[in-house]
Amino acid sequence: MTGLWQSLVGKMMPSPGGIDCAEVMAQLYEYIDGELDDEKIERIRGHLEKCQRCYPRYNFEAAFLRFLKQQGRTKAPPELQRKIFKAILEEESRG
Repeated sequence: MTGLWQSLVGKMMPSPGGIDCAEVMAQLYEYIDGELDDEKIERIRGHLEKCQRCYPRYNFEAAFLRFLKQQGRTKAPPELQRKIFKAILEEESRG
């Protein structure tokens, strides 16, 4: 019964920041990348500051994207660069 009660109470409580969890998750990557307008950014930030369900997901995704950006700075080995360049040239000559 407790789970049902929490579910009902959660639906009646206003969403933090005036935006619900589903909307925050749908726009999470745009938020992290700074692609939203100032009003949306503030609403999502307000939600994340108070929502114990969404903040951990945001924190993970932001850390994961930072990790990927760091990995993208690693230069490919020369042999791989040659193979890619060769494949591009072959593709262009066919097309």
